[in-house]
Amino acid sequence: VFVFFFKQKTAYEIAQRLVGSEMCIRDRWYQRRVHGDSMKTVAIFVLALFAATYAIKNVADMSELVKDLDCITDKGYDQLLFRGYMSSGQIDPNAKENLVIATDIDCTIYISPCFKCGNPRKQIADTCEAIDGTGFVYRPYIAIEDPRNWPGEPAAHIQFLEELVAEVFAQRKCFDNVRFRTTKFEWEKIMGQEYTKYAGTYLWYTSSDKQRNFNDFKPFGGWTTPLVKQYQQNEQLCDNTVNLDVQGARMAPLKMKLTKAQNCCHRTTYTFQKKKKKKK
Repeated sequence: VFVFFFKQKTAYEIAQRLVGSEMCIRDRWYQRRVHGDSMKTVAIFVLALFAATYAIKNVADMSELVKDLDCITDKGYDQLLFRGYMSSGQIDPNAKENLVIATDIDCTIYISPCFKCGNPRKQIADTCEAIDGTGFVYRPYIAIEDPRNWPGEPAAHIQFLEELVAEVFAQRKCFDNVRFRTTKFEWEKIMGQEYTKYAGTYLWYTSSDKQRNFNDFKPFGGWTTPLVKQYQQNEQLCDNTVNLDVQGARMAPLKMKLTKAQNCCHRTTYTFQKKKKKKK
């Protein structure tokens, strides 16, 4: 008499690429439930999970002082992006107050550096000093825009940018990551077509097509999937003049040696990895 034993495998993962989702499915789920309604249930569940992961969010960016935050959130805007540093080489005077006003919602700043002003590290340090004390660290967008403000060759622009990014990571009391705001035309004009060092970061690009989708996006700089699109400019929203944006699917973030807290969005607290003591 021969007796055969078959061990049933347990599935612990649906897809590693579903960021923030951890699935644990017990063996019992698969026993005698592989046909009919059970398969429909699984299909509906997976579709719902994908829908939640890739949900479109309403975003607005602005430089004015927020006048009525409750009105903005009531209209369905989940995130606000505030100007923190101006391309003229000055701190935006509304930056910190806007971050304080928007304490209870998801928000960050964008930095429009001044290449002609030089000293990129000081520009980031000054921005940090200006917004310090809100109780949060942020993931700022660096705006690479308007080639007229970037005279000279791409090599000089790249060096300037890399110093900006290095200082963002150095200012740990304010920032914990870096993102970019630019377009295909601006990036390739300023940084060159071959420069792809930051392809793993989040991208926010601007457009004037007034479409709440990413159909007009063309890959550049190593980016194949954008995070945010500005699709309409100078609109009135609750007594403020804003630009309207849409946030879609997320892509892999820039790798870091530091562990971020569980808040997965623009704003997060900062924690360090502790080394485990070896047992004697």
